[in-house]
Amino acid sequence: MKDKFIKKLKRSWLAIWIAFAAAALSTIGVLAAYTSVSSVKRVVSTQKGAGMLFSSNYLTTDENDLPRTITFSSMENSPCVTVNVCNYPQTLIKHNDKDITYTLTVELVDSNGNAVTGEETAKYSVEYNGEKKTFGSNSEIEFSLLKLMADDFNKHEFVLTFDKSQLTKSDIYMRVTATPTNQAELKPLSAKLGVIYINNNTSATWTGTFIDNATSPKDLDGFNYRLSGSGEGTVTLTWNTNYVDISPWFKNTYDLTISKDSSGIATATLKVNSAEKNQYDIQFYRTNGINSAEQWSDGNHTNITVTGTGFVSMSFTQSTATEN
Repeated sequence: MKDKFIKKLKRSWLAIWIAFAAAALSTIGVLAAYTSVSSVKRVVSTQKGAGMLFSSNYLTTDENDLPRTITFSSMENSPCVTVNVCNYPQTLIKHNDKDITYTLTVELVDSNGNAVTGEETAKYSVEYNGEKKTFGSNSEIEFSLLKLMADDFNKHEFVLTFDKSQLTKSDIYMRVTATPTNQAELKPLSAKLGVIYINNNTSATWTGTFIDNATSPKDLDGFNYRLSGSGEGTVTLTWNTNYVDISPWFKNTYDLTISKDSSGIATATLKVNSAEKNQYDIQFYRTNGINSAEQWSDGNHTNITVTGTGFVSMSFTQSTATEN
């Protein structure tokens, strides 16, 4: 009798031990899975199109509200700017898995942000999905209850038409704002857009600058660099691969041929023509972690330097009349 009791007790303790071990292993598995996710380094901490699942070709989350002028050739008959609003980053990494509802407002303002009123406002309009609205006495147009569906990569396009007769001297801009209404984590997008003509005697100009707002570049795991300008020619991009490298998406999209010297300096050229596209947003990713000596080159964050060596630079060569 005693032997039977001891055998039964042993079997009970064995079952308890197996259950305890299984539970412990399960806990370890969960902990390992949680740790592996939590410790993954961010790929890009900036948001200007690199990771935002609510983005635009012209609108950003910048809060400086500086006016932006879009150039047109003097041969253009209709100075229209097409602004898109998307449920995916401009890099087309993935689309939002939730529907996005938002409101788009367009205000007619001067370069300082003051409302513009008067008869001339009727010459400015915004068109969406076949519906064209002109500005009234309140200098504001609104499209509400807009929805970007989560089923695919989706975008809405808004055509901004400016008054052609005013383009050589006007101080009139359209301040466009897209405000999400159903996802609190999405930030509103906005920009103050204007247009101007350039004639054939005007020198073409392209510039490049970082567009990240962090207090220090050491706060960022990746960087957004914007090329913008007017005219036709060739931009030569140079970057230091000891610190950063260019986005493969941008490289493949624009079929860049990249050369690199023995010191790690990479170079690529890009044909540009503002009649076709006047802005390129490029992502650069870190290659060797954060350097304690890096800093913005100036107060406008135009470049990043480490003891005088810049991360990225560019130069522009204007096309000549005989260039193909």
